[in-house]
Amino acid sequence: MNSRTNISADITMNGEKLEEVTSFKYFGMTLLKDGSSTADVRIRNAISTAAMARLIIM
Repeated sequence: MNSRTNISADITMNGEKLEEVTSFKYFGMTLLKDGSSTADVRIRNAISTAAMARLIIM
């Protein structure tokens, strides 16, 4: 289902229906069903903040 238009599509590949998911990884980034990546951005910010804190301590 596309959350922007509320349309569901049955897509098959090699005769098997593809599973609908709420999130997936694309080039290392987690994308949500609605197309946003807010959660991934928060995680990356936390990782970079922790890395910067380690550099300052050293």
